[in-house]
Amino acid sequence: MPVFFITSDCVNDHRLIVTGPLVQHLRGSLRVKVGESVWFGDQNRRRYQVLLDEVELKRIAGEIVDVCSEPTNHAVAVTIAHAVIKASRMSWMLQKTTELGVAHLVPLVTGHTVVQAKVSQYEQMVARWHRIALEASQQTERWDVPIIHRPTNLNIFLKQSVHYDVKLLLWENETERSLASVLRGEQRPTQVSLLVGPEGGFTEMEVVAARDCGYQTVTLGSRVLRSETAAIAALSVIQSEFE
Repeated sequence: MPVFFITSDCVNDHRLIVTGPLVQHLRGSLRVKVGESVWFGDQNRRRYQVLLDEVELKRIAGEIVDVCSEPTNHAVAVTIAHAVIKASRMSWMLQKTTELGVAHLVPLVTGHTVVQAKVSQYEQMVARWHRIALEASQQTERWDVPIIHRPTNLNIFLKQSVHYDVKLLLWENETERSLASVLRGEQRPTQVSLLVGPEGGFTEMEVVAARDCGYQTVTLGSRVLRSETAAIAALSVIQSEFE
């Protein structure tokens, strides 16, 4: 059974009490029962093994029988700044990169972004993406849930990128620098930023702006990949190099 995320205020002494939407999921979808053992995780990267003794309509509770903390984690924190694409493809990309361990996902509005949304729709979009990331994190027993940011303009994101150790931009016109070769020349970073464009790619001006902010253009090879596939492939390469 996966690990279910709660907040630390659900823990009181040696008991854990769950309310809200998670109760419906545990009761309705998984049909948990009194006497079952379930693992929960909180934002402090602690996990609690709980022996359920209450399974009610709006509340699930039980005794905490074991607590453990995340082992020492040396993983590189990868931020994927990905242009907003069609809903189903964006959701799939987010699900798979969450499974692979992405730390942050920043949806980008770029010159060739096809999917346009009003600012008033951003909260709904982010809430949906967060649910997808939460479910993927639970299924893969992650110790955390990636942070999903509000959609932001590429130029604004570039100005906020000063803290990244390694900055990479996947570009279909790059023919010399492969992602793998660039990473082999880097010391182990703490934070990596990866820019992935929309269906039409980044504009020339956007590439120039990114380079001015310290981004290196890189390629994954001769094949032209969908943007969501490229993000997943690049994340795998980064993890393979530094883990």
